Amino acid sequence: MDLRPVIFSGTTEGRTLSEALSAMQTDHIVCVATGYGRLVMHPDEHADVREGRLDADQMKDLISVEGSIVFDATHPYADAVSENIRSACEETGREYVRIYRPETSVAGDIRYFDSPESCAEALAASEGNILLTTGSKDLKVFTAKEGLCERLYVRVLPSEESIRLCSDAGITGRNVIAMQGPFSAQLNSAVIKHFGISIMVTKSSGRAGGLPEKLKAAADAGISVYMIGRPQEETGLTVDEALRKYFSTGSAARRHIHIDLVGTGPGDASHMTREASEAVKIAGILFGAGRMIASYQDRPAYPYYRAKDIIPVIEEKCPERIAVLFSGDTGFSSGALRMKKELSSWLEEKGYEYEINTLPGISSFAYFAAVTGEDYTDAGLISLHGRSDDRIAVADFISTVKRRNKTVVLLSGDKDVRKIGTLLNDNKLSNTTVTLGYQLSYPEEEILHLTHDECLNIEKKGLYIAVITNPDAHEPLLMPVIADDKFIRGKVPMTKESVRHLSILRLGLRKGSVLYDIGSGSGSIACESAGLSDSVSVYAIEMKDEACELIRSNAEAFGASNITVVKGCAPEALAGLTPPTHAFIGGSNGRLMDIINSLPDGTRVVINAVSLETIAEIQSAVREFDIEDLNIEQVSVSRSRELGRYHLMTAENPVMIASFTLRGQIQKQSGGSI
Repeated sequence: MDLRPVIFSGTTEGRTLSEALSAMQTDHIVCVATGYGRLVMHPDEHADVREGRLDADQMKDLISVEGSIVFDATHPYADAVSENIRSACEETGREYVRIYRPETSVAGDIRYFDSPESCAEALAASEGNILLTTGSKDLKVFTAKEGLCERLYVRVLPSEESIRLCSDAGITGRNVIAMQGPFSAQLNSAVIKHFGISIMVTKSSGRAGGLPEKLKAAADAGISVYMIGRPQEETGLTVDEALRKYFSTGSAARRHIHIDLVGTGPGDASHMTREASEAVKIAGILFGAGRMIASYQDRPAYPYYRAKDIIPVIEEKCPERIAVLFSGDTGFSSGALRMKKELSSWLEEKGYEYEINTLPGISSFAYFAAVTGEDYTDAGLISLHGRSDDRIAVADFISTVKRRNKTVVLLSGDKDVRKIGTLLNDNKLSNTTVTLGYQLSYPEEEILHLTHDECLNIEKKGLYIAVITNPDAHEPLLMPVIADDKFIRGKVPMTKESVRHLSILRLGLRKGSVLYDIGSGSGSIACESAGLSDSVSVYAIEMKDEACELIRSNAEAFGASNITVVKGCAPEALAGLTPPTHAFIGGSNGRLMDIINSLPDGTRVVINAVSLETIAEIQSAVREFDIEDLNIEQVSVSRSRELGRYHLMTAENPVMIASFTLRGQIQKQSGGSI
């Protein structure tokens, strides 16, 4: 006969260990004392469940003939049973492993007792109804005390044996609560309220015994707890530790883990969905930002909200069920999606069986709309929560406010409120108004109606959301075009409209691009490019003072706050700037090769050339640099002018437009024309 692991089960830990071994397809024996013990087990082809109390000799016979290793998962108070199991293992030479349930931190009005007898003595001197949750074994200890029996309400397992023990102890009828746990704090609270309980009696049974839920209900009701402490300090291994130690080749790979990614809503726990609340209640471990887990003191809770921090805890604790809390809704500006991808990838790599559920929450948008009576159907939705220093996020915010009459924006704190006030001011959005929601769903909730200047004075700490109304909003043209006569002109050269548009087309700017406009002149390329998207950052590099002032004037006229004017000569003036993704070279001062050589690989380059000397430099660049996507075209534009009653075409200087993507240098160049 093949030897198998033997589990003596009397608690949740025994069932949990059996289920884990079955999931690993490991054959094993489970010994339970009663029919009810068999009922709560989940027998399958790998779990051989055997019912009946065994004496010391029967244990020894079983272990010696069929057992390979013995796991004692009996109740912490079953001292005699554990001693028999331990002795049988010593006599048969089998390894004995005690499975224990970890202690739970406790708080509240709690009195500790060494034994049921000392607890019964104290209860006899007390007043009020008593809820006894210590099971049916020691009932006669309590009912033997005069006056206690009629005050006792006992919660026992719904088994024939438990009911018989209640009857034998003199407790019958409405004073018996026959139920199978686990029990939620809400159910415990309902029992306390219904029976008018003044004192709850429990054993220090740990999380698996529902101790945290008992203590919370007692604290909420303001009643005392009489706790019978463990006879001695427990030692041994938890279920997870035993699996890792004795079944390391398969335990992690075959353990099942359930993860809930929970949207907690606008803030206060009362606004969580019922599904979300239930997921949090049954989770063994919680993760989330500190403010979200602060109220959960009845279980391990870690202030982590990144997968890289959560994964080591899963590896160490090997929990069966966890919940990761996210503010607001999991579907908007949430880390839930990324968390799911990263955890799924890691769990699959490690071979876990797993399930990840995403539970949405009430969005702050929806709550704010309800409080203010606003409809956000046509609003732009933006998040600066934790992103107010992100250039792309800020650009999206500005673009949305410019083109939407209504923009809803999630913010982190008072710093972000001041930030949007500054952004509205810098981008000349002076007609905007701001409706601010402060600490939504919390007792200190407040709704403020402000101008963008008043936002600069907000200093109260807390969470904010804002609705920005812009009566001057307008949708941009599908293809933005700035006519030549819209620019402020001086004696500085300007890239004309037709050539400008074709050059920008060849640049192929994208969201978040960084453009160097080298030899910017009047800034026509810079302004037109900046107007395509507020997320595009433009550096206008120009060596002449007059031209720099002209660029600033045009940038201000077009509201292009994403243009930075840099006075100097390229390539030296490029040092220290954000590396470019694109470069337009309209003027090189004879240093085209040096300028190209200073650009990083991958830069998209467009060059305008009018003189033969610049055209010659472009030819050298084509030979000397590693480039791709080369395109060279010459543009000749003629414009009509009136002469009397006739219109004549007048040709402008032909312009060569060269465009390519820089991939590297074939040969180092010192610069200069060829």
